[in-house]
Amino acid sequence: MARSSKPLPELRQMLAQCLLEVPGCGDCELRAVCVHRPDHTGCNWSAEVDFPARGEEEAVRDLPRARRVIVLMRERYNVVPGSAA
Repeated sequence: MARSSKPLPELRQMLAQCLLEVPGCGDCELRAVCVHRPDHTGCNWSAEVDFPARGEEEAVRDLPRARRVIVLMRERYNVVPGSAA
């Protein structure tokens, strides 16, 4: 499956919205979306999330759910070259 390309601001918005919709991730905060050279999968971005209102044990419990969202989005989308500036 070929990836669709999205401008960085649109990708951030889509990712944040998807995270909000996942049970257990409603309070997940998208900390950073980093654009880089394509990795071994061909994806040119990665993301970092946090659960700032939770304690460590609680955050660790739902982090795999948030990671699954990021992995699925990375499989489907790339950042449009030059839109990260």
